[in-house]
Amino acid sequence: MASLTKHVGVYGGKPCVVIFRELPEDTDHALIIQSSTLDGQFHDDVMGVIDSNEAQESGEISEVLSRRRLSDGENMLNALHTRGKLHRVPVDMVTMTPFPNQEVPLKELNIEIRKIANGSNPPLKTEVNPTSLNAQAPVQQSEVSDDPEAIAQNLLTQASLLEEDAKALVSDAEAKRQEAYRLNPDLAPKRGPGRPPKASIDTI
Repeated sequence: MASLTKHVGVYGGKPCVVIFRELPEDTDHALIIQSSTLDGQFHDDVMGVIDSNEAQESGEISEVLSRRRLSDGENMLNALHTRGKLHRVPVDMVTMTPFPNQEVPLKELNIEIRKIANGSNPPLKTEVNPTSLNAQAPVQQSEVSDDPEAIAQNLLTQASLLEEDAKALVSDAEAKRQEAYRLNPDLAPKRGPGRPPKASIDTI
């Protein structure tokens, strides 16, 4: 089976990279780059980071891009912004493509990830509306809606994505917690009193 590739999807029938799955003050919109608009070394630098282990293990590709630089030394995330490559688009018009020929609506993925972050994620339901799973792929509509195996595979894909993002969220939370304790040790949990020392023979 092909390996899972995170952060990549389709918008308007063209491949894209999802930089922010949703905007902090506008969860109905995402921030993407359309990979076909990147040229030459710029394209190679950015896509090389997207394909890297660091990016694929991260739940937030924007954080990775903010740490990396282009071949010319410019900060990668800043370059995408200043060169006009970041586009604000409706979340429900973006479809993630973690596997070849497999699609997961970004809006559905965001809902599930939000549940995990809030600690209220219920088991995945088996009752799935095939229409919603492939809203951006009308050509494949009849195939998916009539094929239980395809629906099941789509559910497994969503589960894999959610597991990966859950691990990344937990790891990120722990890193932020430790950084907070480093900056202000007083915030660190205090250890409770230990056991009283055993009386020595001389004190008995």
